[in-house]
Amino acid sequence: MSAVSATAATVPRKRRRPRRGMVLALLLAAVLAATGAYAALMLTRDDAPVLPPAGQPALLTAEALAAVTATVGHDVYGIAAPAGTRPEVTRAASGEVWVRYLSGDARLGDRRADYLTVGTYPRAGALAAAKAAAEGEQSRSAELPDGGIMLWSLERPESVYAASPGSDLLVEVYSPDPARARALVGGGAIAALR
Repeated sequence: MSAVSATAATVPRKRRRPRRGMVLALLLAAVLAATGAYAALMLTRDDAPVLPPAGQPALLTAEALAAVTATVGHDVYGIAAPAGTRPEVTRAASGEVWVRYLSGDARLGDRRADYLTVGTYPRAGALAAAKAAAEGEQSRSAELPDGGIMLWSLERPESVYAASPGSDLLVEVYSPDPARARALVGGGAIAALR
């Protein structure tokens, strides 16, 4: 063995420390990979939630309707979506639900009052309350074929309310065209969505 070899064997080597920037870059890459994997898992899960949060409009799909109906514990009323419309659903924590039929360039949550909207409101004694409200001086009403009643205010004729025997639900149909709102309710177009 030579003198150089013996010295090299006995002198410990200095360890190189990874640079701080390299460590941070590796840590960031690991976090991004984990986040991406989690997001992919959530988007592809079969049991991913379809229930929109209270107060947030969502596209009305069969799954969203089933989730909203199960959560609020009552039927949700509406109409068969007219051609060219996209129905959205919004629920309140109180159990009230609105289905709006958006058209044209409207996006979910559009604040304009330009769209047909059907509200479903849980109300104990809905029919009795509707009949009492119909007796007001500024109200008009008509009997429905099922023994229920529809009513509207002269001050706000765009909203027509309906209540039926045996139901604790009050249904409101809003249309910018008051005659259309009355025709939809009186013609039996409003029904529980399935």
